[in-house]
This record gives sequence, C-alpha cells and structure tokens, in this order.
Amino acid sequence: MPPSHNIVIQYFSRVTPTVRHRLLFLLVGCVLLLGYIFWQTSADDNSSFLAELSRIPVYLAPVIIAGLGLTGIIFAGGIDLSISTIIVVAGTVFGILYDYGASPGVCFFGCWLTAVALSSWNGLLVRWLGISPIIITLAGLQFYRGLALILADTLMPDFGGGLSIQQAAYQTPAKEYAGWILAIVVVAALVWEAYGKTFREFLALGCSPRACRIAGLHPGRILQMSYLVGGLFLGVAAVLYVTNRQVIEPARMAMGFELSVIGAVVLGGTNIFGGEGTLLGTVLGALFLYLIGQAMLYAGVSEYWRTAIEGAVIVAVIGFDCALHRRRKLLDELR
Repeated sequence: MPPSHNIVIQYFSRVTPTVRHRLLFLLVGCVLLLGYIFWQTSADDNSSFLAELSRIPVYLAPVIIAGLGLTGIIFAGGIDLSISTIIVVAGTVFGILYDYGASPGVCFFGCWLTAVALSSWNGLLVRWLGISPIIITLAGLQFYRGLALILADTLMPDFGGGLSIQQAAYQTPAKEYAGWILAIVVVAALVWEAYGKTFREFLALGCSPRACRIAGLHPGRILQMSYLVGGLFLGVAAVLYVTNRQVIEPARMAMGFELSVIGAVVLGGTNIFGGEGTLLGTVLGALFLYLIGQAMLYAGVSEYWRTAIEGAVIVAVIGFDCALHRRRKLLDELR
C-alpha cells in the first residue's frame, strides 16, 4: 500500500464515526455545489468557472485559517468569541504603522503579532481567573473594538473613522499570495494534527480534564496553549483579512466574522463542547458555507435573502449540534 494511503488511513482512524460521516456529507455537498456553479457559469458568457475558483482563496482564506485556530481551542473545551475584534485591533495596528511610514513587512508582522498576543492573553485570563471562556471572550468582543478605536484616535491625530491604504505593496499577501498561504497553512495544520501530539492533547482535555490530570498532564497549561496556537493561526488570518481591505475602519471591520468561523468549525463536525472533531472538517465546513452563498447568487436569490439564509444555516447547525451532543452526554450519564 502506498505511503500516502497509509497517511490517509491513519488520519481518518483517529476520528469518530460521527465526524467521518460529517466529512463525507460535506465533501459530497461541496462537489454538488461546485457542479451547480460550473453548470451556471458554462451557460453564461459573462462568467468563468476558473475565475470563480480563483476568487475562493481571497475571500475564504481568513475564515479557514482562523477556523483552524479556533478548532484547536474548541477541541480543548474552550471558545473565543472575540476573534473578530482581535482582527480589528490587529488591523488598527497595521493602519497605525502604515500611517507612520513603516515598511510593508513591519506592518504585516505588527498585525500578526498583535493577534497572537491578544489570543494568548485571552488564554492567560481564562487560566488565571478560572472564569468560563465564553464570558471572558464575550467581554473581549466589545472591549477589543473599543481598544482599536482608542488606539486609532490617539495615535492618528487626523483619523476620521477610516484609513485608506493606497499602496499596492501593502496588499500583496491577500491580493497575490492568498492561495499559496492558504494551501501551506492547511497542509501544515493537517500534518501537525496527524503526527503531532498538540491537538491530541487538546482533544484529551476536551474529553476529560480529570483523565488528563491522572495521566500527569496539566489542563490549565493545555487550555492556555490552545489559545496560543489559535493565535498563531488567527495572526495569519488577520494579515490576509486586513490586506484584502482598501480602507481600515475599526468601527465596522469584521462584523459577524466570528459567527462565520464558528459556523464553519461546528459544521465541520467539531463538538462545540470539546473533545471531538478534525481540522479537515473545518476546511470543508467553511468551503461548504461559501459555496452555498455563491450557488444562491447564481440562482438569483437576493442579497438580503442570502444573508438571512446563510445566518439561519449557521445558527441551525450550531443549535442542532449543541442539542445532539447534549443528548449524547445525558445518555452517557444514564448508562
């Protein structure tokens, strides 16, 4: 058997049957949606299927990469509702550095480092305070956007609510290399998941903190590490998100971004309560949601209805997943 087949078998042997079924469903769904889009573009002289495919990395890379980081956090039984406003602060730092004449490389690094630092800070607060991650990060959802506005208003005297990025060199990650960056990050994440122990420790913590202690592991450290790892991914997502924008507006940036990311993670089969899931599912979940939106666009569904339907799908999936896993947990307790 070729080594590549061994890798695939090893990868899928580690996921539960429920997750494998979800992966199959998403894979078939994505193929069908791509087939429908191909049919629509073939019938329209003004559309191109290849052009449609080329747009996917630009728009989807931030969601997928941020989703990979959030998946690890949820594996460990945590959550981060503030990822959208962390991106806002990272984008504001990018804008401030740009306004002060910093080079593109310095702006990219400052944006990435800000996201890593704030995500790690969330993990530190969760560990130190012992408060539910949903409370800590829900507070951060509001706090970080306010922080971004304060930074912009204080450090950019002429800031009028938005900063226009005029030079193309500051937009190269998203405009020219989004596909390559997305491919490298996804492959690296899947290899890390398959061969490293980090994500297995996250899953172990999500399954049973008590069992982790018995095994000599430190649940607090593992949970904090999940936020650090999540921040590494979120930093890349922030750079791609920000460099795809011509205007940085802290008051309006990344509105609802966290809902799209959480929807992709849960749709991909990750248990919202932790301990179950796969990074590949997150990738397929994000792609599935994106293709649904594009399919509705080609079907002539109005923008208002598309937004409503996409939001309803995300909420329905999260609600169904919560109910399913809560019922399974109650059944396990009765046995």
